[in-house]
Order: sequence, then structure tokens, then C-alpha cells
Amino acid sequence: MTSRTDLPDTTDRRTRGMRPETVTPTEARQGFRGRPVLIVLLAGIVLAMLVWIPAEWWGNAIAPENPSNQPVQEQAPSPAENTPARP
Repeated sequence: MTSRTDLPDTTDRRTRGMRPETVTPTEARQGFRGRPVLIVLLAGIVLAMLVWIPAEWWGNAIAPENPSNQPVQEQAPSPAENTPARP
């Protein structure tokens, strides 16, 4: 049994004698060609940039001057004097 209902079947009374409808390639297409999809993708990128850029500026404006995760520079200990050890 086929699942297609657009072809005539000799055993089914509903479809006996019906002919498949001829459809042009333009009518059979599910959507328009590429341009609307491209517009949606470009609009999404522009909207993402419009949100991202102010968020970056705001994040840099509130960032602390000296972040706590930077290593602290310590002074090296001064070299010991050359004095003999006393027993």
C-alpha cells in the first residue's frame, strides 16, 4: 500500500479515474529563492551588533582599574650579607 494519495489507484473508489495534478516547478517550490533568507540573516547580525557594541562599552566603563586576578608584583628579598655563621 502506498502512502501517496495524488496518484490514481484502481482499487480505491475515491481515486479511481483521477489524474495527478501537473504542477510547474515554480508552483512546486516551497518558498521564495534565497533573498528573504539572506535579509533575515543580515538583519539578525545587525541586531546582534546593535546590542553587543553598547554592552561592550558599558562593560569596559564599569570594569575596575586594577582587577584582582592580576598577579601582584612583589619585591625580591635583598641578598644576604656574606657573614660567617657562628657556631
